[in-house]
Amino acid sequence: MGAAAEDHHRLQRMESLLAGFLRYGGLLASCWIAAGMLMGMSSGSSHEGLANRCTAIGIVLLIALPVLRVALTTIVFLFERDYLFAAISGAVLAIIVLGFFLGVGLH
Repeated sequence: MGAAAEDHHRLQRMESLLAGFLRYGGLLASCWIAAGMLMGMSSGSSHEGLANRCTAIGIVLLIALPVLRVALTTIVFLFERDYLFAAISGAVLAIIVLGFFLGVGLH
């Protein structure tokens, strides 16, 4: 196997891992939201707080998944010694984190 074929195989493996992370993470987040909604629709208000927490956890997971993917991509690029793309994805991650802290600071 040549170096180009090995690099292509490694890139496909990385993309498969990251795609699986998003797929199964989205499924997990959807399950949390569904569980919260089902508890919220069940009779009685005894589970209302738990239902709200489950729904909130699902929403936070949905928001966090793309950010985690950028962080994982940065780490993968660093391990692969692809410093240009590591710097680009690190800059994207820094912009996301800065935007989060500026948004939290304004409220």
